[in-house]
Amino acid sequence: MAAEQVLVVDVSDLSRGSTRALEHAGRSILLCNADGEFYAVENRCSHAATPLTRGRLEGCLLECPVHGARFDVRDGAAARRPARRPLNTFSVAVAGNSVEIRVG
Repeated sequence: MAAEQVLVVDVSDLSRGSTRALEHAGRSILLCNADGEFYAVENRCSHAATPLTRGRLEGCLLECPVHGARFDVRDGAAARRPARRPLNTFSVAVAGNSVEIRVG
């Protein structure tokens, strides 16, 4: 099992409803500001296997830009078809203007 790593990201410019794609430890991660709460999910649609970077975030729901599948960024759950499988999620902790994402 790979050792857990912590990625620290400055979020002072990540406004509500915004996302930011990050690369860390060979993984593509999408950091989401959902109504002032931060969540991190794998940056890959579980249905279309495409990046979610250009997806629209409304509240806690992230829409895939390819087929319109939706995911709840709080737990990765598939909320609308065609997606059936959840997204992988990462533990997040807020410390001031920084977010710590646990990867591994």
